[in-house]
Amino acid sequence: MFQSSLPRTILAVLFLTAFVAAQCGKDNRSGKKGGIKVTDFTMTGTTTLTSDQLLRMTADFIGNCYEDDSEELGERVRAAFQDQGYFAVEVKRLDFKPGDPLAIPKPVMIEAEVVEGPRYKVAQINFLNSHAFSEERLRQEFPMKRGDVFRRGLVAGGLESLRRLYGTIGYLDLMMIPETLPGSNATMTLNLSVEEGSQYHVGKLDVVAAKEAAARLQAAWKLVEGSPYDNAYIDDFIANNRTLLPSSFSRENVDVGINCPDAQVAVRLMVDPSEDTPHSKPKNVPCKEDEDKKKLKDDSK
Repeated sequence: MFQSSLPRTILAVLFLTAFVAAQCGKDNRSGKKGGIKVTDFTMTGTTTLTSDQLLRMTADFIGNCYEDDSEELGERVRAAFQDQGYFAVEVKRLDFKPGDPLAIPKPVMIEAEVVEGPRYKVAQINFLNSHAFSEERLRQEFPMKRGDVFRRGLVAGGLESLRRLYGTIGYLDLMMIPETLPGSNATMTLNLSVEEGSQYHVGKLDVVAAKEAAARLQAAWKLVEGSPYDNAYIDDFIANNRTLLPSSFSRENVDVGINCPDAQVAVRLMVDPSEDTPHSKPKNVPCKEDEDKKKLKDDSK
């Protein structure tokens, strides 16, 4: 009896070990069959950070799971420092010290040697080739101003804010290319090259509902056909017209068709599926250059 139960006990212990190790605070792995879990993080080499600052930075890694790749984790460490303004940070060394080799993901202690370098501040933010908005308006939307600490994460946040702003007047194909220019006095100039693309306008609104309900929703819709399309309007419309919509209605019940050649956006509100008709869903129509790019991509496979 004892001999037959021993293998089960061992298997149970192994399973429990792997299960406990697999509890990730944040899981940054592409798959769940490997990787590491950071159980401790020791950092040396910095000269200006206090022990409390280092503790906060390393604490952001402890308990999280990553790919078993020291180069990738080194990039994440660099990004963490750049988010605090240390743009020229160098990760001199990063070592994994594994614990239980049977656990999935593998628990590891990390030792890193980091030279943080100077802390950069914003010298200037320039917006190049912008026409729809003034530079002053774009600067108001950007979360970093002259004299602020230059934080990598805020650049990404600023680009997203600008994308939302342009989306409110129909620039759905907006592209922004950031260029960082470090100065000799630990300052950073950020140049943002703006490619606005076409301005999209409001196309047809189709409300799939009973006649009376459709009429009320059509009357509540304030985007006039032919006016610049507002990419945020649909969410606002749903929130402001809850009494006219079914309780389960959400953004998933809205179909949007983007016609690139005509620079128009058609919208369909699927309020009552029983009223739907064949082929009423708006279609996406790509521009010729987009089709050419897709064809080249498919041909290269």
